[in-house]
Amino acid sequence: MPATPRIVKKYGNRRLYDTVESKYINLAELAALIKAGDHVLVEDATTKADLTRELYFQVLFEHEGAMDFLPLGMLRRIIRATGEDPAQKLLRQQLGQAFHLLSDQLDRMEAWTAPAAGWATPPRAAAPASAAPAAPSAPLEPSAPPDEPAPPRDAPPRDDLTALRARLAALEEKLGR
Repeated sequence: MPATPRIVKKYGNRRLYDTVESKYINLAELAALIKAGDHVLVEDATTKADLTRELYFQVLFEHEGAMDFLPLGMLRRIIRATGEDPAQKLLRQQLGQAFHLLSDQLDRMEAWTAPAAGWATPPRAAAPASAAPAAPSAPLEPSAPPDEPAPPRDAPPRDDLTALRARLAALEEKLGR
């Protein structure tokens, strides 16, 4: 992602103005910016209020056709979690944390696998739209995180992994009684 977000201003007439390109854009163009990896911040043109979340939802549901993205039961729970009852606040907090965890995990997965798989390339370094990504010549294997060198294939397991396996075996034995 770029260090600074791309600012898109939303006017009262629902028009969106891209301040980087100095032109009006529609939801499809906003979706394309997001898909290209741009960090887009949407703000109200007059009040400067942050409307990013609202517009991302609008892109998702109106433009991308994601009405079936969430199961009906989950949508019902989200709607029921909008009150001020303590149980509703707790549910809303837990749902938010679950989505944050999922987002963090997806970010890590994409950072590890995207370059190897030819997936989404970093913004502004993308190949032309007409160029198709090259198919991998061999099956992909999980790679190490960027800040960690990959261990050799015949390396002994790390101590923490060995300890976790031992604890799991002890728990399975205990449950088997």
